[in-house]
Amino acid sequence: MMKLWRPLMLAAALDVTLGLALAGAQTIVVRQAPEGSAVEFVLNTAVVGTATVNAEGDATVTAKPATAKPETDAYLYVDVCEKRYRVLIVERGTLPPAADTGCDRRQISGLFLVRPVSTLVINVSRTVPTVLLRQGAVDLRAPVQGRTWSPSATGLVIFGGGGVGRSSDFATLACGDVAECSGGGFRPTLTGGATFWFSPFIGVEASYLKPAKFEVTGSGTGFRFTSELDVHVVNLVGKVGVPVGRARIYGQGGATYHRGASITEQTTDATTVTIDGVQTTIPGGTQTFELQTDGWGWTFGGGLELWLRPSFALYGEFGRAVIKGSALENADGSLDDNLTVFMAGVRIRIGR
Repeated sequence: MMKLWRPLMLAAALDVTLGLALAGAQTIVVRQAPEGSAVEFVLNTAVVGTATVNAEGDATVTAKPATAKPETDAYLYVDVCEKRYRVLIVERGTLPPAADTGCDRRQISGLFLVRPVSTLVINVSRTVPTVLLRQGAVDLRAPVQGRTWSPSATGLVIFGGGGVGRSSDFATLACGDVAECSGGGFRPTLTGGATFWFSPFIGVEASYLKPAKFEVTGSGTGFRFTSELDVHVVNLVGKVGVPVGRARIYGQGGATYHRGASITEQTTDATTVTIDGVQTTIPGGTQTFELQTDGWGWTFGGGLELWLRPSFALYGEFGRAVIKGSALENADGSLDDNLTVFMAGVRIRIGR
């Protein structure tokens, strides 16, 4: 019986040892901070450790895990105070404590997987701190291999770009029942505007969108015509973003305003008719019809931006806007169309 229990006792002891190893300790390393500065390590709302920055600009703080969970999703914050840094690891779903008076709170963009054995190396030399997350120990004397990710920008960002846009209904309406009719399709489109990100996740945006004129041509027996649609579009949207490394995936929706003109030029050929044996020529001619409209609709879309530098990003997005409005100058008519666009361009962060 003793021989039977001995392997079980050894297995239990091994389980306890592994459990203690997993329980481990979480470590933060603050780098490139002023010598003599104080560093506080905060797990959720509790200060669990302190240290002082050494002559090399480093400070290391080790503490027990914030939770008994084998892993947890957490947000990272750094409070920059006078001669003091507070590093906060806050579980998702938990509100961080308020920053002390005189301290500037800076969030490191992203959601991080933190385990009991995690080591977080945080570089505070930049305006927005960067982090290297390792599951295990980090040797500060060895060169750190890996890439420093530029976080998704917050604050004011301006942008410009180009792409293609397509009217969904203009060609159909312009052609009517004319068999020989073609046009519409995608047209070159330019855009520009500004976004203000209140956080890496929430922002607002105003943009201007200008497609090239949509053109349709058609002809029938004794006539031919050309129709053009020229619109200017302004979008006012709210944005929701999800940072993923250096990228941010976002969706947006809101209101759109347009001002435009629909112009049709129709040419009729001269015709000859015979009445009571007498031939009569009816002259042809050209007529131009113009309808100017403006009005509000709604828009939605989404895209992805890639922050190659703290102040520079590339982006691509799609959008769909309802172009709807009434005639101007007491004319009769209206415009009810949809504009679909695919755009790419650059974003530049303004200020710090």
